[in-house]
Amino acid sequence: MLISKFKPFFIMLSLLYLVSVGYCADTIPKKIYKIGYLEPAPYWIFSHELDAIKKALAEMGWKDKIEFPADAFFNPGREDDKKPLWSKRADELMARKDIDLIITAGTDATATMLKANNGKTPIVAISVSDPIKSKFVLNEKDSGVDNFNVRVAPNQYKRMFEIFHDVVGFKKLGLVYWDTENGKRYTNLDDAHLVAKERGFEVIEYKKVSESGAAEDCLKGLEELVSKKIDAFFIPSLNCFDWQASNMKMLLDFLSEKKIPTFARNGTRDVKGGALMGFSSIDFSSRGKFIADKIVRIFQGEKPRSLPMIDNAIPKISINLHVAKKIGFNPPFDILAASDELFQEITLPDDRLVK
Repeated sequence: MLISKFKPFFIMLSLLYLVSVGYCADTIPKKIYKIGYLEPAPYWIFSHELDAIKKALAEMGWKDKIEFPADAFFNPGREDDKKPLWSKRADELMARKDIDLIITAGTDATATMLKANNGKTPIVAISVSDPIKSKFVLNEKDSGVDNFNVRVAPNQYKRMFEIFHDVVGFKKLGLVYWDTENGKRYTNLDDAHLVAKERGFEVIEYKKVSESGAAEDCLKGLEELVSKKIDAFFIPSLNCFDWQASNMKMLLDFLSEKKIPTFARNGTRDVKGGALMGFSSIDFSSRGKFIADKIVRIFQGEKPRSLPMIDNAIPKISINLHVAKKIGFNPPFDILAASDELFQEITLPDDRLVK
């Protein structure tokens, strides 16, 4: 009887409680996770991969939960006088209390950030040539650093040389590189020599390429390699072979005129622009999702080291038939049948430096 008498009162009290709880929930500020970013200098692969990560985060419902502050986004430059800024910016990011995670783009930025590592702020590396050979991780299953994670694609570059040799059957492979550890990795020198030993071909090197990225410097290297009778060339990820930083068309035209088959490390973009073949374009959508998943899981409380690093994406082949005809190369039918991209003409990138 007593409960019935006060029932309206209890109902009103409950409603007031629910309203107040709802009001409080709406007024509690939502957590915005801030991500810092470091790259040595702007590079098209870095920007494409970062864009893919942002898109994947948005698709996962995290667009309004994540911010990339402008004052935590750094790309100092590769000039000698700018290199000291790499470590300075890395130290700044590590010292900030408002940064929840740091993305490093490329081998140099990742090496710099790991040296500045405070052991707390999560670090996720993208576009690293070879995390294992760079000694960033212990192995493909363990980063060895609690707050660090990176994408690992086992043997992807070794496979490039194997497929290139399967298709072309060259005897003398030309390579150019900066004479530094990272410079050698951008050309995958160790993998080339490993496959050469297994397959019985010779690697002809030109190691005087400067880090500045001048196309003329690389052209000098190509001329020397051609004089040594190379019958194939592996296009590395050096600045002089970057459409946005150099006159890459000049270099590809030279190789085509000399009837040299080429394999592009960076894939479709270079194959469309005048290389004979490469792996099909980097699947930035897939990479973006791969990295975005790590970022979300880290923000949800998981340790970077506990997350998987292996990406076993199956390589796909890209071939430019116009280039093949121009250099007098007849691709095997089984390779054509297995190719994912066949181009009938040369299409230069719209964002190239030299028009």
